[in-house]
Amino acid sequence: MSRIARYLRIFYRRVEFFTTFLLVQRVMQRSLLLKIMNKTILITGASRGIGAACVRYAEKMGLGVVATARSKDKLDALQEQYPTIQTIVADISTAKGRETIASRIKQPLDFLLHNAAVLYPPKKLIEADNTEFTQSITINVEPIIFLTQQLLPQLKQAHDKARILTLTSRAANNAYAGIGSYCISKAAALMATNVLKTELEPMGILINSYSPGVVDTAMQKTLRSSTDEIFPYSSDFKQLKTDNKLITPKHVAEHLITALTSLPETGFMHDTIKFKP
Repeated sequence: MSRIARYLRIFYRRVEFFTTFLLVQRVMQRSLLLKIMNKTILITGASRGIGAACVRYAEKMGLGVVATARSKDKLDALQEQYPTIQTIVADISTAKGRETIASRIKQPLDFLLHNAAVLYPPKKLIEADNTEFTQSITINVEPIIFLTQQLLPQLKQAHDKARILTLTSRAANNAYAGIGSYCISKAAALMATNVLKTELEPMGILINSYSPGVVDTAMQKTLRSSTDEIFPYSSDFKQLKTDNKLITPKHVAEHLITALTSLPETGFMHDTIKFKP
């Protein structure tokens, strides 16, 4: 066989490989689209950061999106960009707000993303403000329990097994000086998720936690605005920002929504799902 013939053979094999690869990729994308067609996701804390990025990606993937947050202006801006989404202005830290959300969702709910959370400017736990501590629990923990509770009728009507993700953090498993209230609330949120995992699975509802890593959000900005004396990792986060090494909300949203909608059940339920670039 001549050299040219060998090169042509190698060339055609590579063309065949890439053609097959693209075909498989298209089939997988089509399969995912068919899998989520006519399904609905509720995203809390949807007005900014990871929540807003998840709204954008979920809408792009063809999901019916219900976005909720306290800021009417920001939700209106999102709906102007994406007219097909449903928005609900509500405070999920209150019983009234949770009841409002549940009453406005008439359709089966296939996916629920507990994204909303609060982190106050760092201060030593020994000097913690009682109102801020209480709000950390009220916003970061209670909706996981009581909003889920309110939405059980819609979750039970899901097309397949309904899936819920709660956003967790390294702060749920580690004690960080300066953000004690946040650490405590996230630890409680993780435990609430794990307890619900045992209680909801027999009902055909799957729940797990998702750890996004160090993401460039308003919370990150709050941490970077502190000092190392109060929050020892402030300088590290400032350096990550300077070096452009923070994860973007867009990248988290793409991984999170894909995991929520398409991971096999065993993979979804095994352990905390972690962001992978």
